[in-house]
Amino acid sequence: MDANTSAKTILVVEDEPDTRIFLANLLAANGFCPICAATIAEGLKKAKDTIPGLVIINAMLPKEAGLRLFRSLRCSDGLCHIPIVMLSTLDKETYDRWTETRRSPSGRPIPAPEAYLQKPPEAEELLAVINRFCTSPD
Repeated sequence: MDANTSAKTILVVEDEPDTRIFLANLLAANGFCPICAATIAEGLKKAKDTIPGLVIINAMLPKEAGLRLFRSLRCSDGLCHIPIVMLSTLDKETYDRWTETRRSPSGRPIPAPEAYLQKPPEAEELLAVINRFCTSPD
């Protein structure tokens, strides 16, 4: 996969089928290449295999898996540079309080995601965020 294709590839890690389909269709309709995963294990494998240009994660995956995936990506040398957009039904203030105690296994703080959007995201707002971090489609 060349660098330009990689920049347009977006990994969506979402357990809710309707939201996953909405995001994949929105991305495809706007020139991006969506890759979808429903679990943390599938998401981490696809991130390692494709090195996407951006990852969208449902923060509320079962058993805090969204945060575990976020932490895994941020602590991985090969993946820590990938911009991450977190989606959640929680408002931003509640999400920030909920995650402020999260640290890496070494105890160091983990940098915040590049963007946070409340679910369901508005299509225009999500695309604006994505376009800030990904190479615009040709």
